[in-house]
Parts: sequence; structure tokens; C-alpha cells
Amino acid sequence: MNVKSFGGLTASGVEVNHPTWISEVPELINAEPILASGSGRSYGDLALLTGGRMVSTLGLNKLISFDEESGILECEAGVLLRDIQSIFVRRGWMLAVTPGTSYVTVGGAIAGDVHGKDHHFAGTFGDHVLGLQLIRSSGEILDCSTTQNASLFRATIAGLGLTGFIASARIQLKRVAGPFMDTELITYDSLGEFFALSEETENSKWQGLC
Repeated sequence: MNVKSFGGLTASGVEVNHPTWISEVPELINAEPILASGSGRSYGDLALLTGGRMVSTLGLNKLISFDEESGILECEAGVLLRDIQSIFVRRGWMLAVTPGTSYVTVGGAIAGDVHGKDHHFAGTFGDHVLGLQLIRSSGEILDCSTTQNASLFRATIAGLGLTGFIASARIQLKRVAGPFMDTELITYDSLGEFFALSEETENSKWQGLC
């Protein structure tokens, strides 16, 4: 079949597999070439593979656990950021980093280490990933974090899927008061004034609320 990227590029002759359980993945990724795919929101050819096998994470979309006190969420790689926000914001938690579209999978957000408008002080998505489960092409399933398989953990964040298939992840959510925001409209007349206002706002008491 043909697979098209978000930017309109097309890969032909692709076999697409849609596992619904993590246990199905090792057998699917033991052939070459193989590529993990999410919701296809990459503009270029990052998630395209002509004449090979793509293993989609979209069926791996289960929430595994959530700690209401710490805000630590464990979920499968195919969960959309949109679904995390819609479920947990009303419970007082949200993602610390959100990109321009919420139709991105957790696995894709880790592989691309996406960032949001608060990048300059919140960092990237990977900065809030506490651990992940990685399936290697050998079929080996590894738990990775800063203390366990640490080098592989660091290489997987922003690794574009080259280290293995991200099956699940533990993410630190950020506490919020609720689904509404206090906003302020500030006008400016020049680029220099914008930078001055931006620096003043960043250093103000509002930074901790962003």
C-alpha cells in the first residue's frame, strides 16, 4: 500500500502492521527493513519507508497507570498527546511540553523530542520522560531510564526510532489549577520593544505558571 506523510510525500509498496498488544511487536520487527510509525505528523520523510514494513503504534494506545499524587503517567507509545490532555487536565495535571499539534503519539514525541512555545524554560518533551520500554530488533525488551540502560535511554530520546521500538513510557505531568487560563494582551511597536517585554515577562512571577 501507499503511505503519505503529513507534508504530502508518498512511500509505495509498504506493508503496514497494526499490533494491539506489546507482546505482538517483537515478532513484527525481526525483519529488515522495518520502521516504527505513529500518527504520521512529520512533514518530511522521517516516518516513510518504501518497499518495507511499518509497524504502527496507534493500536498501542492504553493508559497503564497514573499516580494522582506525583503526576507520573505510564502509557503505551501510541497514546495521543490530545488524549492525555483531555483526560488529565480536568484532574489537575497536564503535559509539561506540548508541540504545535496534539495529534502526536507519545512514542513520536519521544523519538522526535518535540518542543513547545515554552521551550526556553520547560525544555523538550524528553526532559519530562522518566523511563521507557524499548523493544530491540533482536526481540529483547529493555527498561530504560537515567539509572537503567542509561546510555540507551539518552540515545532513544530524539533518536528517531533508530535504537528500537518504543513500546511504553513513564512521563512526569505538570500540576495545573484547571482547564482555564489567565491571559494578558500586551501591545508593542517595535521588535526591540517585543524583546524587552519578552525578557521582562520571562523574569516575572508569571514564569512559574506557564
